[in-house]
Amino acid sequence: MRPSQFLSAIALVASAGLVTANPVPNPLPELVDDHTSRLVARNDSDPDSCIKAPLSAEPDFSYYTFHIDANVKERAQRHGLTKIGVIQYCNSNGGIFGSQPKNTDNWAYDTLDKFGPDQPYKIKVDRCKKRYKRHVWKYQVYLCNENNWCGTTKCGYTRKICPVEQTKAVDLVDNESWLYSV
Repeated sequence: MRPSQFLSAIALVASAGLVTANPVPNPLPELVDDHTSRLVARNDSDPDSCIKAPLSAEPDFSYYTFHIDANVKERAQRHGLTKIGVIQYCNSNGGIFGSQPKNTDNWAYDTLDKFGPDQPYKIKVDRCKKRYKRHVWKYQVYLCNENNWCGTTKCGYTRKICPVEQTKAVDLVDNESWLYSV
């Protein structure tokens, strides 16, 4: 290693220490700290912050069971949002030789007609693709229009999934409400 490379490495390590010593404050603390919002920040590096999920009985499909907060109904109708979109994110473990991540996602849609914990959705999503050892990583819920356009209408934070083992399909039950302030 040449001296110029060594100094660059030292500068990189030092700057990494500064970043962790002075974390950026949450610009929207009310979304995380307000217990009435029920939006919970989930730290991807914390294994306890994920939703445990068994493997799917059907290896070609994942199932996501969840509910939309009842307060969303009227506002969604007023804005022409008639469908719910579920996106399953698939992690590729860095792709070929860890150099080119090829993370993918799969979408599924259903009619937006169930609200509250007593009317859960069970959405069927195609499994993660077979190439590059992709596996289920996290999921998110969106409100969408009739043409499956979801834009920026996500319902809270992405929720990390911890299956019992790396898999391409899960059968997840999420008891936390999905909210959206339309």
